[in-house]
Amino acid sequence: MFVRAYLRASTDEQGASRAKDQIKAFAGERGLNVAAWYVEKKSGAKLARPELFRLLADDIRVTSFWSGRSTVSRA
Repeated sequence: MFVRAYLRASTDEQGASRAKDQIKAFAGERGLNVAAWYVEKKSGAKLARPELFRLLADDIRVTSFWSGRSTVSRA
């Protein structure tokens, strides 16, 4: 099964990309393949998040679940 992964951080120090390896491992353990990555540095309090809206436009059926400190989204 293919999934899409959304990674967001508010600051450079948080680094949205640093969770990428954890998400790859999480997906791999469950037999999932990440088909697309959506990564951005934006405040979660702001609605102006282009990568989030690109994800939603790519696949409107999104289920979110929490894994550690990362939110993983899958279609």
